[in-house]
Amino acid sequence: MPATLKVAEHPANAWNSKKVSSNEDLLAWASYNDHQSSKWIIQSSISRDQYENSHITPVDNGFVRAAFSAYSNHHQLIIRPDDVWFAMLLQINFYINAHAEELRDHFVSHQGKKELLIVDVGTIGSYDFSVFARRMTHLLQENVKDPDFRDWIMPTFSTTTVIDRTTAAIIMMSTMQSYFDFTCCLTCGIPSVTLLGERDDWEDILQRLDKLEGLGDEPTTFAGLLRPVLRRFIATFDPEPSETTREFWAKITHHYSGGSGPSYMSGWLTAFCFWDDKGKSLYKQQDPKNFEWVGMKAEDHLVMDGMSYFPVETGDIPPGFAAVPVKVDDNGKEYYTKMLAGSFAIEATSTTGVCAQLKALAEEKSEILDTIQPLSGWLMYERDEEKEKALQELYGL
Repeated sequence: MPATLKVAEHPANAWNSKKVSSNEDLLAWASYNDHQSSKWIIQSSISRDQYENSHITPVDNGFVRAAFSAYSNHHQLIIRPDDVWFAMLLQINFYINAHAEELRDHFVSHQGKKELLIVDVGTIGSYDFSVFARRMTHLLQENVKDPDFRDWIMPTFSTTTVIDRTTAAIIMMSTMQSYFDFTCCLTCGIPSVTLLGERDDWEDILQRLDKLEGLGDEPTTFAGLLRPVLRRFIATFDPEPSETTREFWAKITHHYSGGSGPSYMSGWLTAFCFWDDKGKSLYKQQDPKNFEWVGMKAEDHLVMDGMSYFPVETGDIPPGFAAVPVKVDDNGKEYYTKMLAGSFAIEATSTTGVCAQLKALAEEKSEILDTIQPLSGWLMYERDEEKEKALQELYGL
């Protein structure tokens, strides 16, 4: 059963951040460049009903921003194993794409890019592209060297949904995009549409870290930073959580304002910001005194199990989602599309709308939106190549 820990005595504050009501608005706020490059949203895991009945706030990184906001602004926080696993996978995604040629022999036997094609029945307006993404993971597995690669990536936790499996599938495709091109060929006919946490889940994630050490020094350091964090996630399930565990949750992060200069985020949350979206490491071992100018004291420097957690500029927080181009042959007409997947929003609920353990923490029932959690999912849009080229020239993307 879930573990709920009361970290502080103060009451939860209301979540007042922007609510969006459509996939178009979500994309515009979560990723401006992708929105500017899109013609129309083809499909998304987030339904119209979900927008109407939930409070969804778009952000660039759902997990990091939710944890950062909950800690900084006193909101209740819900975290699923899937949220943490996606945060880790996306960081590795950036690293592998940045070091694709160095790692080529680790993953594949071929040179250049190999096209992977899935043929199915339907049209671009009726086909369920989540099925395409999940089928593609099996095709990918047949074309990579590691026999356990797909099983390692795909979440199988007690909280995992079909949407989570699709999200992981698209992240897997994005991670391998330097070695493969992905094509979905649709033909006429009746479309086939598939609609559909426990302590062990977190121990499962911890065990999966061992795989990273075969990818190089930086992934090994990344895994080293995550192990102390995950051990304490697991310890939260203890019948009587220790004071050490409570202290851990009290040190998620701290915000240091740099005045007219950059501001920084410290704490163990920075472990999930190891690389930027270009695969460049943000992890810098520095003397804690270097951050005294923003008010950070030497004793504020976090060390867990011998691993040091250094501040990250809040402006450098990497995206919480990955993207991959997909060519769609819709009964002879070609569409150049892009699939996005990961954690790109925060969903707000009231204490009365969540589990009984959280209700017990509330002094009285209230319908204010005081609880937030990362929202993972995926969406697909048709690319506007002219706008993409203009953005590349303007921003050097």
